[in-house]
Amino acid sequence: MKISNQSVLCFLLLCGGFSLQIFGQENKVQIIQDSTIQRLVEIKKIIDSEEYNAQYYAIQLYYGNYTAAKNIVQDFSKNFEGIETSFVFETPNYKVRVGRFKDVNKANIFLEEVKKTYPGAFLLEPNNL
Repeated sequence: MKISNQSVLCFLLLCGGFSLQIFGQENKVQIIQDSTIQRLVEIKKIIDSEEYNAQYYAIQLYYGNYTAAKNIVQDFSKNFEGIETSFVFETPNYKVRVGRFKDVNKANIFLEEVKKTYPGAFLLEPNNL
């Protein structure tokens, strides 16, 4: 009795199909996690968010005496409306800083515009604020 190639192929496919169910593995995983871990993850997210929001680029226009710094703040506010301005005192000087930029490219573009009026302006990195 001669067995055809097709018969052998069908037999092998049937055996292979049944063996997949026999040797298959279940893909269910059960994770039991303490609720403290979830709270810690949420706290970490809040801390990271606060740290990210505190990191920004700013432009320093001036440092020196009080009167000149105050005049620069007023002048800048007139020329560049809507830009955040901060007036910082670090012994013995007052500093005038403007802007809160997350993107260094936008900060540099604005810096070039500001330098037309305030040539001594420079960009402050987030760690230098």
